[in-house]
Amino acid sequence: MVRSLINAASLGRRLEISGLIVALFLILTLATGFALFLVQTQGAATAYMAGQSHWSRAQLGTVFALYRYAEYGRAQDLEAARALLDIPLGDMAARRAMDADELDREMAVEGMLRGENHRDDIPVMIWLYRSFSDLPHLREAAEVWRESDSHILALDQLADDLETAWAEGPPDEAMQSQLLTQLEQVNARNYDLTIRFTKAFTDASRWLRQTLMTSSVVVMTVLAVLAALVGWRLIRIVDISRQRFQSIFEQAAVGMAEIDRDGYFINVNAALCQILGYPPDQLIGQSYQALTFEEDLEIGLAQGKSLLKGRESAITVEQRFRHRDGSLVWGRLTVSAINGRQGSPESMIGILEDVSESRRLSVELHYQATHDGLTGLINRRAFDRELAQALHAVREKKYSHSLCFIDLDQFKVVNDTSGHVAGDRMLVQVADLLRSQLRDGDVLARLGGDEFGLLLKDCDLNAAARVAEKLCHVTEGLVFEWEGRSFNVACSIGVVPVEQDMPNINAVLRAADLACYVAKEKGRNRVHVSSSDDEHVRHRRGEMEWVNRIRHALDEDRFYLDAQKILPLQHDEGLRYEVLLRLLDENGERVPPGAFIPAAERFDAAYRLDRWVIERVCRTLADHSTHLKTLHACHVNLSGQSFDRPEFLDFVQQQLSYYSIPGQCLCFEITETAAIRRLADATEFMAVLGQKGCRFALDDFGAGLSSFNYLRRLPVQYLKIDGAFVRNILTDKADLAMVKAIQEIGQTMDRRVIAEFVETEALVAQLRKMGVDYGQGFGIHRPEYWENLFR
Repeated sequence: MVRSLINAASLGRRLEISGLIVALFLILTLATGFALFLVQTQGAATAYMAGQSHWSRAQLGTVFALYRYAEYGRAQDLEAARALLDIPLGDMAARRAMDADELDREMAVEGMLRGENHRDDIPVMIWLYRSFSDLPHLREAAEVWRESDSHILALDQLADDLETAWAEGPPDEAMQSQLLTQLEQVNARNYDLTIRFTKAFTDASRWLRQTLMTSSVVVMTVLAVLAALVGWRLIRIVDISRQRFQSIFEQAAVGMAEIDRDGYFINVNAALCQILGYPPDQLIGQSYQALTFEEDLEIGLAQGKSLLKGRESAITVEQRFRHRDGSLVWGRLTVSAINGRQGSPESMIGILEDVSESRRLSVELHYQATHDGLTGLINRRAFDRELAQALHAVREKKYSHSLCFIDLDQFKVVNDTSGHVAGDRMLVQVADLLRSQLRDGDVLARLGGDEFGLLLKDCDLNAAARVAEKLCHVTEGLVFEWEGRSFNVACSIGVVPVEQDMPNINAVLRAADLACYVAKEKGRNRVHVSSSDDEHVRHRRGEMEWVNRIRHALDEDRFYLDAQKILPLQHDEGLRYEVLLRLLDENGERVPPGAFIPAAERFDAAYRLDRWVIERVCRTLADHSTHLKTLHACHVNLSGQSFDRPEFLDFVQQQLSYYSIPGQCLCFEITETAAIRRLADATEFMAVLGQKGCRFALDDFGAGLSSFNYLRRLPVQYLKIDGAFVRNILTDKADLAMVKAIQEIGQTMDRRVIAEFVETEALVAQLRKMGVDYGQGFGIHRPEYWENLFR
């Protein structure tokens, strides 16, 4: 943490230092640029002075050559004059190119070369003229230069006139005198211009030199001041950084120390002394290794060597250190190298954080994350890891392991009658009892609720069965007492081998869970040992697989509804039928209801099917309003699981309201066993929906043993006789008597009676004669696709 603060603070300083260094670089760049400007300007002025000298000599030489030519008429004198005259003519051409709005650089360079200016000087001469010729002192020199153009051209014209005069022979004395007079006049004017140009450019050069000297003094003074300020600020930053580091070092809440290359403390702060329990004078000069717990000396050793060799800038390790009182302190040590002038580490800065408490909390959190808070046993996550390791060992053919799945019988009774506190206390006692019967290497876990997992390591199936029988026996002997009440405890245990061909731990747990389920089905309080050829487990596994298939079928909308008409036997009324749930498999083939409905009811998937049927019935009836008007009753089956869901009643009401379905068009069929087992919930369900006009039928009536006792408490309008009694009433007097009894009970209690499994016309006639109100079966109507009835 402190290292992060130091890094954050130093980042700002590094940015400031970087800015100051950039400023110094800019100052140096400006100074260099200004010096180049001075040199370039001075060089250009010197080049113009040299050029003016060439110009003057060439002009005078031209005059002298023309004097000789005028007097003697020698061609070589004329050629010399023209050669010398080309120098000022070239300068004139260059100046005119530079005077243009858009510089003709090629013509300017060519003219300057004709004027015998050095090629290297020409660029700065052009730059000076183009940039500064409008300045007062330079402007006067430029104007004199422009004024000389006419006189230079006059010399050129005079050369032509002399050449013409001599071409016709020696000129007479009068003509020769006239030409010489003109030459003297041109020479006098050019001489005067030369003097003026020399004076003007000399004055300009002097002014330019003084200006540049003054400017250089001012600029260099300013730059020197700026450089001094930047340098002072850099020194100040370094000094402040040193002070800040010292302050952080001394006042930091974590231990800090400066350590030499050999591992001895050079300087320590108060926090480090407090962590290790030593005063500063006893720590300084002591070896870092002497304070490290012996078993941790090798930790970070290779990293430390890399740090000293400059391969790493910092390392972090967690080690144990010896406190002065002999106790151990867990510390997180971060070491950074301090490089010397040669670039290699001269010493190191160590930051030590006391992480003893965080390590303790980490251990505690790990325990909480892997153990059940109530029983102290490992939890499902930790047990999964143990089981995964066991499965790996079996695949490596190193060990033989077995798994037990333990489920307490009738645990819900304790929770319901004495509360969850009592249930929790009972679980603790059972866990302690089970743990006391096991070997040290065995792994017992609470998987959730009243379920326990037991991994018997290095234990074959026969030995595991004996252990499970012992656990079942000792659990049966436990009597749990709570607030004056006693409860007998028992458990069902499924035992399976951990086999190498099992794909994963989920398959092992599922096999053990199925074995436990079979133990419960066989009467509870017993052990069921399962192997790969166990027929009971295969059957239950098949049912469990149906649960996943049902879930996928719902997702893929492969369920649909058939309908079977219910015929009134004593009177005429509108259309009445029962909707029947059907399923298409993954290949589009019909699946018999007996294949998936029992599995759905056994493994708590029937509730999902009930919701699907109710939503589909309400939506379909709403889409066929004409059919809905002619419908007398649509019978819908409900499973007992739906009454275990508090939200199911609200769901049904929402569907009726959303699709605007009249309640009197629906009749819900509930099996008598489900209604009696969940009497309070079923009664409330019927009462609430009965207020909306819905009606109810007690399905499979007569199959239970207590139907007549509970009938008066259930607000049902219809009794649906179990088909097992109906199909044989023509040949079986007992079945006939049962149907007659149900019919008489129904009449007495004002309930309509429906007979199912009516397969023949003779059965229809017999039931009509007995006064049964409705008949349903293949003899009346074979089920067909529901929407066929809408036509």
